[in-house]
Amino acid sequence: MSYLTFSKRWAGYLSQRTGHPVEQEAILAFAIEVLTLNLLNIFFTLLLGALLGVLTGTATCLITAALFRHSAGGAHSNSPIRCAAVTIAIFPLLALLGAYFSRQGQGFVDLLSATAFGAGMTAMILLAPVDSPAAPIISPLRRRKLKNLSIIFVALVTAAALWFRSSQWQYAETIRACVNLTLLWTSFMLTSWGHNLMSFIDNISFKSRREV
Repeated sequence: MSYLTFSKRWAGYLSQRTGHPVEQEAILAFAIEVLTLNLLNIFFTLLLGALLGVLTGTATCLITAALFRHSAGGAHSNSPIRCAAVTIAIFPLLALLGAYFSRQGQGFVDLLSATAFGAGMTAMILLAPVDSPAAPIISPLRRRKLKNLSIIFVALVTAAALWFRSSQWQYAETIRACVNLTLLWTSFMLTSWGHNLMSFIDNISFKSRREV
């Protein structure tokens, strides 16, 4: 389903230029909209991260979340605009927290890593993959593959965090903290609490009421 007018216009123009049947315009419009919104989403998230001075951490959070989003799934908003707003707000915030936690010492980040690994592995084993009513996972084989892939990603990001532990790069501890915080956030979004949060966001109304 298309939400925005520009995607329909572009789809109509491209269909005319390429000779595609009118019936395929809706599919093309949806693809254009998803691609455009995702690119804008990433751009504004990184822009806010740069303005807050945590561009590296924000990029780390986005990359880590992307690994799990396509394998583990999780709660999401029914509105692409609200979903984008959550992304733009959450990942720079996680980057800020990561920068703060990295200054608390290596031992503190080690504890954060252990917590993230435990929570992440538990969530992936018990809950992943979490699909949506709009795109249910019907195949048991695909579900099992996505679960295994999610577990592998937990192991990979944990290994990456351990590698950064011994690195002398100035952003190493920040990246390690950001990876762990994003893993915790991703695990949270697999739970019923994460779904309740997104449902609450979907139910927020911005319409003003007129006084009688």
